[in-house]
Parts: sequence; C-alpha cells; structure tokens
Amino acid sequence: MSSNSSLDFYEYKVAYPMTEKAYAFVNSNKIPFSEAVIGITMPTPCYKMNRGSGTLINLFEYIIEGEGRVLIGGQWVKASAGDFYILRSSERQCYQASETNPWKKIWINYTASYVPPLMSSYGVESGIYRADGAKEIFERLMALPRSKKDKMDIAYDISDGINEIIKLASRASAMKNDSGYALKSRIEAYVHRRFSLDELACELHMSKSNLIRAFKREYGVTPYEYLLELKIQTAKALLKSTGLPIKRIAEKISISDEHYFSSLFLKRVGMRPGEYRRSEADG
Repeated sequence: MSSNSSLDFYEYKVAYPMTEKAYAFVNSNKIPFSEAVIGITMPTPCYKMNRGSGTLINLFEYIIEGEGRVLIGGQWVKASAGDFYILRSSERQCYQASETNPWKKIWINYTASYVPPLMSSYGVESGIYRADGAKEIFERLMALPRSKKDKMDIAYDISDGINEIIKLASRASAMKNDSGYALKSRIEAYVHRRFSLDELACELHMSKSNLIRAFKREYGVTPYEYLLELKIQTAKALLKSTGLPIKRIAEKISISDEHYFSSLFLKRVGMRPGEYRRSEADG
C-alpha cells in the first residue's frame, strides 16, 4: 500500500513525562478510529488517573509487572501482572498504582465510536481480565511507533489489535461465568481456610456486589451461605469417619471458636456435633 496522509503520527504529551512515553496516531480519512494513543508507564508509586464519565476514550491496559487497583462497578478491584483491563468510553475511568509495588503497563487510549457496541456484542463490560495471548497483542501494538510500515497499514494493525483484545476479554468472561469454573470452585477452596469475600473478589477481578449477585443468580444462595453449608457437610463427614475431637474438626473447617461451631451445627443440622456423632454411631 502506498504512503498517504490519512493518518497523522506524533509524540504524545503524557501526564508523567519522566516515567511515560507515548505516541498518537490520528485519523483524518477512512480509518475506524479518530485517535489511538499507545504508551508505556514505568513503575510510579504516585501514578493515578481519574477521567469523568464524559470521556471519549476507550482504555485498554496490560500490566507487565507490579500491581494497582481499578474502579469497577463503583468498587476498587486489584489488578496485577498478567492482567489487562478495559474501561469503555462514557464511563468514569479511575485507576491507580500500588504505593509499594507500582505497576509497569502498556496502555492504549482508543477513541472510536464503534467500540462500545462491539464490546456489547461480545458481552464484554468494563473490567479486569486475564487470558493467554494478551501480552503478545499489547507488545505488538506497542512496537508500532517504531514500525517502518505504511501509515494506513499501521492504522489497520491498531484496529485489528483492539478487536483481538475485545475477543480475548469475551473468551475470558465466558470462562469466568461458566457454571462451576470460577465462582463455585473458588468458594469451595475456602472450606478449610478463613473466608474473605474481598480476597475472592480480587481473585476473580469482580466487585463484591457483582460477585454476590452473579453467584446468587447461578445457585440461589449467597457465596457465604453456600460456603457455610459446605463447611457443615465437611464437619459431618469428619464426625462420622474420624475420632477427631470436636474442637479439632472446627479448626479443620477454619472455625476457631468451638462454641460457635457447635451452635452453628445445631442451627443447621438440628443437633450438636457430639449428638450427631453418637446418632451416626448408633445407626
């Protein structure tokens, strides 16, 4: 393809000139975006961004190392190395680096009207995702400012890369929402340790409210209620098949207070742990 003037290219002024470098490609004819800014942010403890809901930017960022947090659905969610996140235009965009382990990341500010409907068609919301191949796509896009390709070819490469990222997010989202894949299996891992909804939400890159809502929609109960039932079923199995002291059984399901365990067991089974063990032995 011959060179033409339909795509301008210039160095972009960044918020943190000592730690960021970025280049912008600006469309003037027949390219699906009006602006694409590709940059990299080096670890900067004070780094933060807060764009209002009127922004035209669709944001795509890949975390190379370190960590930070992103505002998703009104709640802060942790994002770390290997994650990428998408924040669509017309929504508030807030994110900040960790003070102790600030992230290094590749970012793309992509202004194009087709992106929100494309995301919707793939079932992709603003959020944090993890998928094989994401790093390669972002690195390929990051290398474009140094490319000797024709400007129009670069423009098409940018739009193709954005579409690939959205499709990766769609696949990651489908896996996350698959019955038993993320929510149920992760909660089951808490049977033998203390449950933390904040920790689980971070693991799944979801806000707590969205996690509870998604789980209840799928299984009819909250994650906490489901986990309590799993702990009781585990305790019943241990009471039947072992001679472990009741205090030790409580500890095995990460309930440190034996009296609380006994009361909880009574409430859910109709008898205390010792009674249950005797009834099973008699039976």
